[in-house]
Amino acid sequence: MLSTRISFSSLISAAIFMVLYTGLQGGRYFLANRIQELGLLLAIMLFFYGAIVASLHIRNKDLKWNWWFFSTLFLVAYTFVLPGYVFSINADVPMLPSVLASRGYLIIFFGPALYFLYRIGFDVRKIERVFIVALVFLAINYMFHYFRLDLRATYFSADHTVASLVTHDDWRGYRLKPSSLALFTLSILAPFLMITSKQAAKKLFWLLIILILAYIWFLVKARSMAATLVLSSLMYPMFFAKKRRLALFFFALPIMLAGIGAIIMAAVEYMSSQAGGGGDAVRATSYALAINSLSDNPFLGFGQQSFYTKTEQDLIWVYFSSDDIGIMGVAFKYGLIGTFVYLFFNFFILQRLIKTIWLYKRMYGHINPVMFSVLIVFLALFINLALNPALARIDGMTLGGFAIGLTSAWRHKIFMQLKTSTNNQQTVVSDPITSQPALPQT
Repeated sequence: MLSTRISFSSLISAAIFMVLYTGLQGGRYFLANRIQELGLLLAIMLFFYGAIVASLHIRNKDLKWNWWFFSTLFLVAYTFVLPGYVFSINADVPMLPSVLASRGYLIIFFGPALYFLYRIGFDVRKIERVFIVALVFLAINYMFHYFRLDLRATYFSADHTVASLVTHDDWRGYRLKPSSLALFTLSILAPFLMITSKQAAKKLFWLLIILILAYIWFLVKARSMAATLVLSSLMYPMFFAKKRRLALFFFALPIMLAGIGAIIMAAVEYMSSQAGGGGDAVRATSYALAINSLSDNPFLGFGQQSFYTKTEQDLIWVYFSSDDIGIMGVAFKYGLIGTFVYLFFNFFILQRLIKTIWLYKRMYGHINPVMFSVLIVFLALFINLALNPALARIDGMTLGGFAIGLTSAWRHKIFMQLKTSTNNQQTVVSDPITSQPALPQT
């Protein structure tokens, strides 16, 4: 029976790994990214398995099964179905291809799935270990495919899915697009783990990972995101390391927003002044077209395109792409309602991570490295909101779902430990073993 239980737990770990690997875009370098569908299927299976088992075996009121289950179904239905329907109306095309083009939103099931799995006995620290393994594998995965692929031939491929893997400019040449959010997270996590590891072998391993990451960033030369990552790393000790420093953040927030607005206006003015149809001029024109479209479709936007019917390039402009114009692209595609939902989850994830990191530090006396690294990445995404709508893409939703599921598990675990220690009038020791029910045996 014990071997069966361990085997079942390993199967769950493998499924979580595959969801992370595909959701963070590690499988897009082969099979036209069809492996992504496996990750979506596994996320759905983990969600329904965890929800059903939790509802049958856990009678505690704090499970909040109905809220986690039905709110997730509603959010998936809204993001998965509605944009396809809206596009079919605006473009006068069949609805189904656009709905299928929104299938990446099914990854939303992943966050609640992690919470349900934790509640039925899957160790939250094991979830973190699977996450770390997935990030390391994604870094090695990128290096393998970088040397395997002919970047120039890939860039000029007739298959849009293949050609989109590589970007090119005169200064940086041909570059294979990385699993950016995964590698940014690992870039924060690896130095943290190298410094805090006590064993020489682990320090050496993480040093090797840091060197691999340095070489990847040398190849990619992602300047803007790297700059915002450094800035967000500085923001944590300034504003979020202690609760009393939040006042300083809210004091500085209007100044920061005004500065971001000024930068955006200056950037748009600069892009508009460029001649010859270069990348900046294209983006400026796209901004103007998106604003015009939003005035015609203010609440629900233009909807989700499909390459099997009509595209934004067919309907708006040959060079138009909503994915390249940041938060304005979100407004164009999903309208003001969708933009509000997008901004809500940005702030929700940030405050959830910050509060849980404080709670964890109070309980164990140190910062949780996984939650800290994810927080830094989301701070960087918040700073870069005008240019990079990551939370509207599958990799951003995967990392966001992971953050929501992980923080929910940790909050419950720590609150239960604090409650137990108060009832027993005992001192809480570092990382005590929880008394969660075991995974069902098969």
